[in-house]
Amino acid sequence: MQTNVDRGAAGVSGIKRQSGNLILALGLAFAAAAPALAAKDPGAAILPPRAGSNNPAPVQQAPVQQAPAQQAPAQPNAAQQSPAGALAPVQKTRINDQVAYERLLNNSGVTLQWLWSAKRGKMNAIDDNDVVRLEGTQANHEGTLKVKGEVVSIDRDRFVLRGTILILDAPDKGRRCERTGDYEFKATGKRKYWRLQQMEACGGLTDYVDIYY
Repeated sequence: MQTNVDRGAAGVSGIKRQSGNLILALGLAFAAAAPALAAKDPGAAILPPRAGSNNPAPVQQAPVQQAPAQQAPAQPNAAQQSPAGALAPVQKTRINDQVAYERLLNNSGVTLQWLWSAKRGKMNAIDDNDVVRLEGTQANHEGTLKVKGEVVSIDRDRFVLRGTILILDAPDKGRRCERTGDYEFKATGKRKYWRLQQMEACGGLTDYVDIYY
């Protein structure tokens, strides 16, 4: 009786050993095949986390996009800017005295005191679409005077010229005195001319520029 029990136990033990060997063989075969499967499908080697596992699945982050570089605002072209020192054109001459206006249009010439022996220069005066324009020259071997511009306003005893007054070689050879801007010419007392009031502009010399009527 004891012999049969031992044989039965031995048979069961043999079956368990065979099952264990089979499981071990299957495990070794799977381990050997895993690299080949991973090479064919890399995603197959990454297994989802097991239920109840404390290790969360790795989170894939989206690639960081770099913000486009901001360009500095374009600087305006220097060629589009107004030239420095340019005078605003006169839109309309303000005539506050009709008699003075007619005197200026019918003037009798222009002089510079340095040009002692020169004849009185001619001063052209016209009313061009409500803007009085002046242009005159006096010149000889002693030098040259040029006056050109637009009249801003005319009053009883004065007017304002916006333009350029140029003196060359007077009273000394090589002198150049050029002034550009608004200049007042004024008649005083019984004198029959308007005299430039901004007399000193170059080298401390006093220039008497007179326009006669």
